[in-house]
Amino acid sequence: MWPKEDSWAISMLSAGHFLSHYYFLALPPVFPLLKAEFGVSYTELGLAMTSYNLLGGLAQAPVGFLVDRLGPRRVLIVGLGLNAAAITLMGFVDAYWMLLALAVVAGLGNSVFHPSDYAIMSGSIGESRLGRAFSIHTFSGFLGGACAPLGMLAIAGIAGWRAALITAGLAGLVVMAVMMVKGGVMVGETRRARPMGIGGRSGLHLLFTAPVLLFLCFFIAYGMAAGGLAAFTVSGLINLHGIGLDWANTALTGHLFGVVAGIAIAGVIADRFRRHGITAAGALILACVFVLVPVAFTLPEVALVVVMIVVGLGLGAVLPPRDLMVRAMTPPGETGKVFGFVFVGYAIGASLTPLLFGWFLDTGQPAMVFVLTAVFVAVALTAITLARRLSLGMATQRVAEPT
Repeated sequence: MWPKEDSWAISMLSAGHFLSHYYFLALPPVFPLLKAEFGVSYTELGLAMTSYNLLGGLAQAPVGFLVDRLGPRRVLIVGLGLNAAAITLMGFVDAYWMLLALAVVAGLGNSVFHPSDYAIMSGSIGESRLGRAFSIHTFSGFLGGACAPLGMLAIAGIAGWRAALITAGLAGLVVMAVMMVKGGVMVGETRRARPMGIGGRSGLHLLFTAPVLLFLCFFIAYGMAAGGLAAFTVSGLINLHGIGLDWANTALTGHLFGVVAGIAIAGVIADRFRRHGITAAGALILACVFVLVPVAFTLPEVALVVVMIVVGLGLGAVLPPRDLMVRAMTPPGETGKVFGFVFVGYAIGASLTPLLFGWFLDTGQPAMVFVLTAVFVAVALTAITLARRLSLGMATQRVAEPT
């Protein structure tokens, strides 16, 4: 049974994280309607998504410094308010340039969630429940992304795309109001001391230590693997094995739910099995091996669905131990900037791979979608293993130094 304060904190953080992923995928389901409304191309609509995703991803690094200086709760509430208000106002625009401008504002608001949320969880949630808290938080985000297409299309089908965006935005403003009323339980980590992380370094010096840079490399490689696979599983399987669109979409759906299941399972494991490096390595090895199966074997459709589910389990199960390893190497009061910095890597990786994988499909090389995914997962495995070893070594060295 969780204490009441912990339950309130993780519930509010998870609600905000759900909405951040929901907002990221709020526009694509209604692209055809927006295209007809404003007379723009899909490229121009894609620019709005790029502005939202890339700007929001890159802004996480400087926002992390604000989190550690001003406090995570304050930054989170302001960011959620910006994000929700921009999405709400999108429902009232009458020109494309207004939509694009609001996408920029929404992206800036979206940049606060990872640095703020992890700093709050690190300070608000009991140590014995932190693995599950990280898992619930990550789970809620992926669930928000999965619900966005269904929710947007359902409301747009009944009341139009404007109502769908306004409804989504107002939901965020409600969550923001709850945070303002009950936010006292979302305390920063400075109220709870824990052992010093990498060599006692702080600020920019901390960000440019080898373990943090290796975790940045992990996030880039992981973003390239997960982002590319999510974008091109359907096209890759169709072109590689000639299966039908329904089966290919079933494989993608299974893969995404596999990710969610992997997150939930690993969150429980992380609180009971403290050797997080082993859990993370096992999850990545599982994903790396199974993502090559469609290349090595000709399988029936149902088997391909199972294979992609297993790949998703591996990619999801690495996330809770990853978060705990990053936190373990981070000194108190520095969590916002470290998580903000390394999550920039995911934005970079996820933005780059779709272009590369699309080129391979255009040139008749669908197998490379799965081969390169395995390569990126292997790079992520190497980076996280080295980061773990170096951070433990530096912590041991600091303990051994004379005072």
